[in-house]
Parts: sequence; structure tokens; C-alpha cells
Amino acid sequence: MFKRAQQNDAARHSDRGSPRRDFQRFSISDTSIEIEAMVYNNTLSDLTPLVIISPLELAMPPSVAFCEKMWAAGFQTIFLRRPGFGKAPGLPDALLTRQAVKERAALAAEAAIFTQLVDEMGLKNYILMGAGTSNSICYRMAQLSANIKHSIYSNPLFHPGIWDVIRPPWLRAMIRQTIQSKSGMKVAVRGLRALLRRDPIWFYKQFAQKSAGDVAYIERNKRDFQRAGLLLQKMKPEIFFYNLQSALVEDTRWDAEFTGTRSATILSGTETLDDWKRDIKLEADRLRLPIEFAKSGDLFVAYASPDRLIDILKRHTEGAVSETK
Repeated sequence: MFKRAQQNDAARHSDRGSPRRDFQRFSISDTSIEIEAMVYNNTLSDLTPLVIISPLELAMPPSVAFCEKMWAAGFQTIFLRRPGFGKAPGLPDALLTRQAVKERAALAAEAAIFTQLVDEMGLKNYILMGAGTSNSICYRMAQLSANIKHSIYSNPLFHPGIWDVIRPPWLRAMIRQTIQSKSGMKVAVRGLRALLRRDPIWFYKQFAQKSAGDVAYIERNKRDFQRAGLLLQKMKPEIFFYNLQSALVEDTRWDAEFTGTRSATILSGTETLDDWKRDIKLEADRLRLPIEFAKSGDLFVAYASPDRLIDILKRHTEGAVSETK
């Protein structure tokens, strides 16, 4: 499946600034669904796959520096863009209605799509990583696949005081407006697009202002964040609603009966509010999951602290053998 798609993909493009991070478009067998994927260095290797599911916050793959560091440590970065986040078609409108989002139908559909795609790529014993709004999909993928060696839930949003953590206040108000009503959603998204057109780097630095590590990562990878701003501008308002409503309202209470039986780690940054660190630790205890804190980063903690991530992965993958078909 992977080799055939790589050879025949007319949609292959390189807008990442490095051919090692080319995106390719994949079709899921027996469906019309297409997914954009970045396989670092373009060809599957015998390294342990690190599969990252794209969050709304940053629909761009991690930097070349991050991918190179992972490669040297024995991990090949594979970044999967979610439907509607790039050039591939989005989810059907029926899955993006308020009722469908409330019933978590879109989350279930995306988890099934990505599980099938990764299976068709022939990945075994892989690491699965979510970030922010994409953690809910990874949580469901872990319920569907026995091929996941370990899951990393980076900057998860299940937190009783999540609204207090969102900074600056105007961004918090914009997000609330997005999920309160259909008219509010459209007004908020228009405002967001205007900000991104004016200066995407300023916007992302405002969004990441609590963390010096996040701001430094943005500064080192401005082209990626400019591109991310363009992708957000083109995104349907319904996708914003689905992601924010799911992550901040509908999917904030995971099942400890499941998480306590799977190999997974919560990764959070210390460059955030003390209340957040306390409450996320309490939630990790409830879910019976270990939690690790990195000194640098918050929203983009995994990317800002790759050495910390490698340390976690090494401890949980020692002795695992990566297989590809």
C-alpha cells in the first residue's frame, strides 16, 4: 500500500521547506477517503515509527531538527494530517453537526480512518503521539489497534480548569464564541482568519505566551507557522467547532478502566500555570497513567523538549522490534 501510493501519488508536494518532509496523499482501500502523510525521509525504514496525529493548533509536521534527533535515537517520524486540515477533503458534513459532535461520531470516524491507514502502511509496534486537540483521536486509536507499542498524550486538554489556562483572554473569548452558537462560530472564525492574514507569527506567539520554550520553537520555525496560519485560514468553520467542542467540552473525561490497561504516558510542560500542573497530575492519577514533565514547552512541549521525549520513548520501547511490510 505505501509503496504503491508513493509511486503513483500525483498530489505529492513539497511546501515544508525540506524534501525530507514531503507530504504524500494516501487513499484508504475500498473508500474515497484521502489522507496527507509526511514520512520523514520519504521511505519507511526499519526504525521504530513515531506516528503523530495532527492537532488543530499546528497542522504542520515537527521541524527537521526534531525529526533528525528522533532518527538518530532510532525513531522515524510519521505525521498524519487529519481530514480537512490540508489539501485532502474533510469529513462529511453529517459528522460535523452539533449532534454528531456531541455523540463523538467524528472522533470515532477519524480514529477508524487512521487505524486503517497505519495498518495498510504495515506499521507494527509503533509509538502513537497526540498533541492538544488530537489526543482524543489517539485515545480511541489505542482502543482499536493492537499494533500500538506505546501512546504519548502530549499537552492533553482534559482538565477541570482548562478555560483559565487559555491565554490571552481575548483568545479564550474567541474560542468560547466559536462553540456557543453557529453565528458566533462564523464571526469568531472570521476574526481568527483576519489575525492570521495580518501576522501569523504574532498570533502563535500570543497563543504560546506562557512558555518560553514554545515561543523559541516558533521563532526557530517561522516558515512552518506561516504555513500553519495559511492552513487555518482555509479551514471550514465546522472543523474549528468540532475540534474545540470535542477537546474542551465533550471529551474531557476519559475512561480509567481503559487507560489503566494500556501502555501510555501523559507529557506536559512545566512552563504553565501551577493550578494546571496540580490538576493534570490528579487526572493522571485517576486514569492510572504515568505523567512526565518537561522543563521546556507547553502547547508544543514534545517538539520543544525532544530529549525528554526520547528518554520516555526509550524507556517504553526497549526491546521492541519495529516491523514494516
